[in-house]
Amino acid sequence: MRWVVRGGQSSHEVEVERQGDEFTVEIDGQRHELELVSLDGAVASLRFLATGRSLQITYHHGSNGSWRVTVGQREFDLEVLTPAEAVEAVSAARDSGPSRLMAPIPGKVVGVKVKPGDEVEPGQPLVVLEAMKMENELASDQAGKVAAIHVVAGDTVEGGELLVELE
Repeated sequence: MRWVVRGGQSSHEVEVERQGDEFTVEIDGQRHELELVSLDGAVASLRFLATGRSLQITYHHGSNGSWRVTVGQREFDLEVLTPAEAVEAVSAARDSGPSRLMAPIPGKVVGVKVKPGDEVEPGQPLVVLEAMKMENELASDQAGKVAAIHVVAGDTVEGGELLVELE
């Protein structure tokens, strides 16, 4: 299953395959073989099969894909979304005044559909981003004029990176 996991200022593509208590987890292209053993309620042991390293974790599932995960003394507030939900979440974040289109997830720009000075309407595609082997059209959330384009086709971008500015 494919997911986008966001926490703090970062966003990561995650693919998970499960076989019993063992998981293959790929995070931003890096694969890990893991074993997850439930210990007591929301407490589990997470063991990396390649190294034998184990971590005790606690987890709490909130609403709308939110999770609070504790590893040792560190707490992480995470949002777990499908790729489509991640694109929608960024498109739904509307500010008044000038608008900024940000990459919802890491990916490769496969097309830029506007140029500086173009007038755009709400819902008009601005950039096509390939992420997790899917093409996503990122659209304007408001009418406006393209003030600046910060990417070109072929660029690799991180989640949260500025793509297009509207005025």
